[in-house]
Amino acid sequence: MKKSFLAVLVVLLLSGLAAHAKERWLFLGDSITMGGRYVDYVETWFLLNEADAPEIIDLGLGSETVSGLSEPEHPFPRPCVHTRLKKVLERVKPDLVIACYGMNCGIYHPFSQERFSAYKSGIIKLIADSKAIGANVILLTPPPFAGRVKPRNPPAAGETYGFKRPAADYNEVLAKYGEWILSFNGKDGIRAFTIRPPIEKFMEKCYPKEPVHPNNYGHELMAESFLQALGKKTGSDILETGVSPRDANPEWKALETLVRKQRMTYDRVLLNDIGHGNPGVMKRSKTTLAEAEQQVKAIDAQIKQKIKK
Repeated sequence: MKKSFLAVLVVLLLSGLAAHAKERWLFLGDSITMGGRYVDYVETWFLLNEADAPEIIDLGLGSETVSGLSEPEHPFPRPCVHTRLKKVLERVKPDLVIACYGMNCGIYHPFSQERFSAYKSGIIKLIADSKAIGANVILLTPPPFAGRVKPRNPPAAGETYGFKRPAADYNEVLAKYGEWILSFNGKDGIRAFTIRPPIEKFMEKCYPKEPVHPNNYGHELMAESFLQALGKKTGSDILETGVSPRDANPEWKALETLVRKQRMTYDRVLLNDIGHGNPGVMKRSKTTLAEAEQQVKAIDAQIKQKIKK
């Protein structure tokens, strides 16, 4: 009886180790992270370049803040990550949490200490909750707000600031938030990286339509900034030259397409299954998690085949 119990215990322990053999990385953030092209790029690079590529899950959420603030004109109260964070961490069990917040957190107003304090408190709580489950943390600065490239009208008399009528200096507000984020680098094992400089440098190319969401090119700059901050030799000089070496690489494009398909098939369904506060996102998918898990097996097999080649 004793031998049987020990044998079962050993099997369970080995199963647990096997289940966590790969590092699991969780990306959190607002609609920029939910759009996730920079996450796809990061995952594609690891799959092509490192045998022990981490398992990456992107649970960014459109309109979300870490500050808990919202503006009156927003079509629904902006969701706050802290209403879902505990459940997300319990379900995903990440080894590393990468968080990119700020764009919505100042709610497009001029700088104020009150809003800045709400942002600080939210980031500090995110760090504490992540570390409480044993996860490491990387903080990313918010990307720029491209008001100088795609300006929007400020509020008229009697109107309030918000995403439709942002403060003219909102990029400067985000720069202050970013400076504070970088102050965490090296403290208590936390890493903090800036993604702002190359996007500022090539801002006109990153924001062809509106000032909040960088395009795929901007996401590539974000991803390269992240990878190079990790100390990876990516073989890309896009941060200096603005020219992508990936555009003419069919191997890269084919794998990135599969990574994207995998993310849209599984991560978005997991996001909804866990729950959140964005009604529009919830309406977009009717697929159950069990169905998504089945569908993604075929995509995973294709990814593995690409990597072998």
